[in-house]
Amino acid sequence: MTGHIFTIYSSKGGVGKSFIAANLAVDLHLDTKERVLLIDFGRPFSNDIGYLLNISDIKRLDGLLPMADKLHPNMLKGYATPHGSGISVMNLSDGLRDLDSSLLSPAAISQIVRCLQSIYDYIIIDIGTKFDPVVEAIFEKSSMILLPIAPDTLSLQQTIADLRLLRSHNFPKERIRVIVNRMEKNSPLSCEIISRQTDKKMEVVIPFDTEADANLAQGTYPEKFPRHPVTQAIDRLVYTLVQEKQRMVVPGSDKELPADAPLDLDALKRTVHEKLLESIDFKKLDTEVGQDNEKADALKRTVSQKISEILDQESGVQDRLLRSQIVKEVLQEALGLGPLEDLLVDGSISEIMVNSWNEIFVERKGRLTRIDKKFFSEQHLITIISRITAPLGRKIDTSTPMVDARLKDGSRVNAIIPPLAVKGACLTIRKFPEDQIGVAELVKFGALNMQMVEFLKTAVLAKLNILISGGTGSGKTTLLNILSSFIPEGDRIITIEDSAELKLRQPHVVTLESRPANIEGKGEIFIRDLVKNSLRMRPDRIIIGECRGAEALDMLQAMNTGHDGSLTTIHSNSSREALSRLETLVMYAGFELPIKAIKDQIVGAIDLIVQVSRFKDGSRKVIQISEVDGMQGDVISLGDVFVYKQRGEEKERVMGEFAATGYVPRCIERFSERGLHIPREVFWTSN
Repeated sequence: MTGHIFTIYSSKGGVGKSFIAANLAVDLHLDTKERVLLIDFGRPFSNDIGYLLNISDIKRLDGLLPMADKLHPNMLKGYATPHGSGISVMNLSDGLRDLDSSLLSPAAISQIVRCLQSIYDYIIIDIGTKFDPVVEAIFEKSSMILLPIAPDTLSLQQTIADLRLLRSHNFPKERIRVIVNRMEKNSPLSCEIISRQTDKKMEVVIPFDTEADANLAQGTYPEKFPRHPVTQAIDRLVYTLVQEKQRMVVPGSDKELPADAPLDLDALKRTVHEKLLESIDFKKLDTEVGQDNEKADALKRTVSQKISEILDQESGVQDRLLRSQIVKEVLQEALGLGPLEDLLVDGSISEIMVNSWNEIFVERKGRLTRIDKKFFSEQHLITIISRITAPLGRKIDTSTPMVDARLKDGSRVNAIIPPLAVKGACLTIRKFPEDQIGVAELVKFGALNMQMVEFLKTAVLAKLNILISGGTGSGKTTLLNILSSFIPEGDRIITIEDSAELKLRQPHVVTLESRPANIEGKGEIFIRDLVKNSLRMRPDRIIIGECRGAEALDMLQAMNTGHDGSLTTIHSNSSREALSRLETLVMYAGFELPIKAIKDQIVGAIDLIVQVSRFKDGSRKVIQISEVDGMQGDVISLGDVFVYKQRGEEKERVMGEFAATGYVPRCIERFSERGLHIPREVFWTSN
């Protein structure tokens, strides 16, 4: 058995909540002969029920809070205080002392109420005037929420606000009922006006009784005055509740979503979304709202309310958590980034790959996984892409079907749509981590060891020029960020990137970012332009996020003309391949330089190559640190200082160790010249 809960709530005092609760509980028991519990949940005082029922020393709920997680229904049988009418009564507290907020939690109250539902057929809760997570937890388990209203303007406005509050928390309209209390023939507001203003049918109208105080002194109306108009009104309320009991589902019970009628959430969300688009002109609203945060918040509230109304019309979903999920997701589709919203705030996800409107992959801890989220359609995906790129000043359509951009948090975005994307629009988002990874984390993750860290740190301090090489997603930018953090605070650093991702904490940093052409094909600024310009900015260090074009020549020239200590990355799968690729990139500059001259430039400019790689278990590691050791004939000589030796796999994890090769790099002489020391033993091989 799971008992039904009826809560009586109003944020305004003096509307007769306790009066209705006490009389409803007694009448419900007298009519049905079933077990009824009445709880006074008023805070900070909760003894109104005791006064109305003329009983004292009522058992309290707060005594159960410390043991809430250990309670069993058998422990609560006979716990509540019995009343002469046949009902049982409990108070939240005695009101003499403050409740411990750490004990009065939604979880604790939910557990206690769950146990009580196993004992009683009906639980009537006088909820008081406060609305907080604890009250919300009680509402969550309530079959019906009853809102008493007095027939005056102030009470009407407060009830409208209460209705709006409950609807904003996605409580179903069907579970919220309004009761008019103390209605007089000459009341300033009629039931018709109240019904029209609240958009609710008046379930019951309780008449005003001029002798209520005297009558209450004798007992409740159902007990002492069974034929009184007040009792007759309460009878009608009981009749309504009992009649609807058969079709009402106890919130949270197994029957809430019948197994024989599975809900097609995707179809329902699609229907609600379509109805929403029919009722609201979002293009006009987007123009009106602009970047105004207050207007944006107001728009969200308006749209949420509209979604909830459509949900009432289109489905019988009563479960509030499910309703909240639907409202949230449709709101995200309408105003946000749809299924991307949750993915963008998920800290465990490093990359989002949308292959098509119904196929989304994410990367977590280096592993790619397909998820069950999807867009409504191809057009919906393109709309979301436009919503991402438009605030960034980028346009995507058939004339410009490809866009690279950066979000406010630094995340990189690439979008491509038909006709270039044959199977449909594609979107890739490489998220920028909220917490920047440091050296300690890299060592902990097994990306390199402390000897390698000390060597690289000393190399940065000694102003060696370092090239980081690796494939896509191998961790080049992460390592570049960490090596850049070793640069002394007194140095003036110029960073140059396509999309600004580097987060340097030194005080003297200038960040430059390339710019694509505008819609007219004008105004493009290349990385190469920024490299040339940086030479006029008196840099101590130049950091190029990625070297992939003609800027390679300008970078090498800068390194060869006194701008030591510069750093950059390049796409390649080995240190040797990195040199070949660098030669190719220099040729992009358009100067017909002999290969020998290009190689001489590279040897004179690059001191170290750090090769990083991503393994199939998702881990990233520094697999090679090599020194550029001059020329041997026409070949650039490399000396491997540290390497990663893979031994195999164990439980789907790559196993191996980092090792020195025995090669002692010539650069340690430069370390000594700058007063830096690193023991030669670091380079000795353990074999």
